[in-house]
Amino acid sequence: MQYNRNEMSNLTGQGFAAGVHIATIVDVKNQQSKNGDPMFKFDIEGNNGETANSWFLFGKPWSDSSLQRILASIEDNNQTIAPIDYGHNEQTLKFLKGKRVFILVKERTGTYIDKNGEEKAATGTEIKNYLCRSEFASMGDGQQSQADSFGGSPMEISDDQLPF
Repeated sequence: MQYNRNEMSNLTGQGFAAGVHIATIVDVKNQQSKNGDPMFKFDIEGNNGETANSWFLFGKPWSDSSLQRILASIEDNNQTIAPIDYGHNEQTLKFLKGKRVFILVKERTGTYIDKNGEEKAATGTEIKNYLCRSEFASMGDGQQSQADSFGGSPMEISDDQLPF
């Protein structure tokens, strides 16, 4: 193959728009934070090909209640919660893979320091929280705007029309 800039592939992995979404935890990886804390990294995918990552730290005062929130979101997507001991373990990691969740996505704000030590404005969006069904319905007014893959026009999907 010869290099031809005009033949490069399209950019993949569009992010989520700000708002509420139905998404799937497509993969979970066991990692450590920079401080050495155990954590899971979630690869999240939306119904229209959106992608994002989310990190879950264990051993913090809020860890158990935050994990309960994720499990409630899974249960509210009509998926059975397995009777296992949830925590930083292989059973939890395996259980979370492939589960549907409701998420709240917000615009990033503030600044960060890049690898060259320069302060930059944060851009894009990030997952702010996992939602239960009632929160999803109230924040989205019972509606979720999704792109129409055939025409690009928005369509509204009522909570009552969800397939699960």
